[in-house]
Amino acid sequence: MTGDGLPLFQFVDRIGLNFFALLTIGFALHAALGVVERDAFKGLRLHVLIAGAGLVLFVALRLAILIAQMGDGSNFFDTELLPLAWMGLGSSTLLVIVGVIGATSGVWFGSRIAAALGAIALGAGFGLTGHSQGLADPGLAPLMVATHVVIAGFWVAAPFSLYPSSTLDDASLLARVHRFSVFAIAAIPILIALGIWLAWILAGGIEKLFSTTYGLLLLAKLATGVIAMGLGAINKQFITAKIAAAPATGRMWLRTTLLLEATLFTAAIIAVSAATTIGGPSE
Repeated sequence: MTGDGLPLFQFVDRIGLNFFALLTIGFALHAALGVVERDAFKGLRLHVLIAGAGLVLFVALRLAILIAQMGDGSNFFDTELLPLAWMGLGSSTLLVIVGVIGATSGVWFGSRIAAALGAIALGAGFGLTGHSQGLADPGLAPLMVATHVVIAGFWVAAPFSLYPSSTLDDASLLARVHRFSVFAIAAIPILIALGIWLAWILAGGIEKLFSTTYGLLLLAKLATGVIAMGLGAINKQFITAKIAAAPATGRMWLRTTLLLEATLFTAAIIAVSAATTIGGPSE
């Protein structure tokens, strides 16, 4: 392979990295915050294990792509370039690995503390890399990125944890949706505020936010995320009551809104992955 194919590889890697990171964080937080009952952790184990394994795979691919970019574009395993690549991605990679271990072990062994620490470590891993680190004066941007990622992960995992499967009775489903909503509704203004602020500073101002491909992709990510959270609010205000009054109909509506949320979250992940692949507003 030549360097010409690396941008596509990088784009695919960013999608996988973001997708599995958000899911791993979300599953860990749903366990840590009690959205999913402790006696139902068994059902989360396979989910967090697959998400964590996928994340580690794409983190390794990210490192390999950087090695290829530093060389002639054809060697992903150049041992001479590995130390240089590690200087840029080492801290982030280690935090992600620690986070995956914490999230997985927390869910697997029923430790809410370990799961929470794992989610925080994963968020911190994102704060240590990416465009926020490339700012002339990063300031609080890396911390805000980490916070944004952690909260987003809590939302992205909702279509899995709240799915009205036949094994989840109506009372348990209602309780789970209620517990999720308590945290989710409180997090909406924080997530939106962080999204707007980060888009503004990363794009380089309001003008570039609306006049560059990079800025427009960030806006697209923000818009799809807001719509998805709006559907979550509908779940809280209307569908929860419908499940209590007419369980079969309520479950059908919940499945539909969760599917729409999952589609919108996927679109947001693709948009932000494209934005981080093209390199920034100046390119």
